[in-house]
Amino acid sequence: MPSSPLRVAVVCSSNQNRSMEAHNILSKRGFSVRSFGTGTHVKLPGPAPDKPNVYDFKTTYDQMYNDLLRKDKELYTQNGILHMLDRNKRIKPRPERFQNCRDLFDLILTCEERVYDQVVEDLNSREQETCQPVHVINVDIQDNHEEATLGAFLICELCQCVSILHLLLGPGPSPPDTRFYQERGYHAIPFVLTFDLLSNTKTQVDAELPTGLHIDQTALA
Repeated sequence: MPSSPLRVAVVCSSNQNRSMEAHNILSKRGFSVRSFGTGTHVKLPGPAPDKPNVYDFKTTYDQMYNDLLRKDKELYTQNGILHMLDRNKRIKPRPERFQNCRDLFDLILTCEERVYDQVVEDLNSREQETCQPVHVINVDIQDNHEEATLGAFLICELCQCVSILHLLLGPGPSPPDTRFYQERGYHAIPFVLTFDLLSNTKTQVDAELPTGLHIDQTALA
């Protein structure tokens, strides 16, 4: 599809697997996209579940790649971590933390409920300057390579639908059509749509979204 004016952010915990897979696919489809993590540190699988590799967000993907290559090339080749980092460093130099970004987005997609809560909490804590609305939607994706790929294609379909509405109607508080998800086997659950007005009051609208998907709309500073 042609380049989209929709400004998209995809957020997971460490900005490594799920958000970067979606970043990769969305950028190839012409979307203006950035990706982030919300954790205090970047964590990658280690030799045991209780021994992860922990890095600062300032550490580049290339530095992580070389570190794991030195530690155990066979292990991190077999579990796909080196392949993932090689892909990541072709997209951007290093992981980024959402809480440190002040860019404006029309659509923010999170990859698990905990990350969604962290993003919404951060947005609500910011001083409102532009009162520009932003949709925040959670798509629960298991943190493995296969589910990240499937989730990225679902996110891409969602962005294409929202982009069409964005082009036709302009930015505004319009939630996505839930039929998109119901046709894909999701079941509807209640959600709350919030929007900070110029008067700093908050309006809440009850609606429905599929299981595993949550949406919030607030004003992004």
